[in-house]
Amino acid sequence: RGPRRAGPGGRGPPVPPTMGNATPRLLCLHSFRTSGPILKDQMFQFSNFGEKLEHAGYDLEFLNAPYQCNEEDEKKVYAVVKQAFSRHKKYYEWYNASDDKTEYRRLDETIAYLERMLEQKGPFDGLVGFSQGGSLAHLMAYLQATGQAFTRHPPFKFIVILSSRRSRATIHQPLWQAPPPKNLPKAIVFYGGKDKACPVEDAKKLIETLPGAEEVYLPESDHRVPTLPEAEGGRLLDFLRQFRPGCCGCF
Repeated sequence: RGPRRAGPGGRGPPVPPTMGNATPRLLCLHSFRTSGPILKDQMFQFSNFGEKLEHAGYDLEFLNAPYQCNEEDEKKVYAVVKQAFSRHKKYYEWYNASDDKTEYRRLDETIAYLERMLEQKGPFDGLVGFSQGGSLAHLMAYLQATGQAFTRHPPFKFIVILSSRRSRATIHQPLWQAPPPKNLPKAIVFYGGKDKACPVEDAKKLIETLPGAEEVYLPESDHRVPTLPEAEGGRLLDFLRQFRPGCCGCF
């Protein structure tokens, strides 16, 4: 679906285009054992998050992870996911953690895949990720800022993270232990007080690695793409406004 050229609630003057008349774009990364189409439904049918992003003037690209779950994997997909998104029959993983969470299997293949997708479908102004997708967006920002990956793509301007933790893989711990690189993109992080899959303390550890990150704490929210109340939706729009030159007050 294309962007709605209007302010909150569909009112207000149209959002002006960015430089070169190109609409700014966001790459949206889904959670573990779901898919791009499922994340799109989560954002638009089960919450108002996608609508907020579109009202801010962004086109959204929903990408499937490179690994499609096999029959055995599909048996482990949460029943609530299968029930809520019954029209979607395929599920994907960005990586699969070992039992002790210190090794992320197939992550190297995912990074190589994302390099290709950025080249083929990009460029993107920012990243949006939920759960495993948010952890991946966080890692992508770090790998780009430290020159380890995604160096052919323009620097991401910002990341939007929903209910996510930083990587627990052993190979990534030096990233979190070192001082954060100065060229990290700006970030806004949403996390819920009732989230058992990504508890508050895990979200806080991720936020510690993003100096100056905007924190949006939703005390009643659990592990889902949140429906934003007016105040929190306003904070998201205020955050996004800074990346739209000449767009002050237009949404």
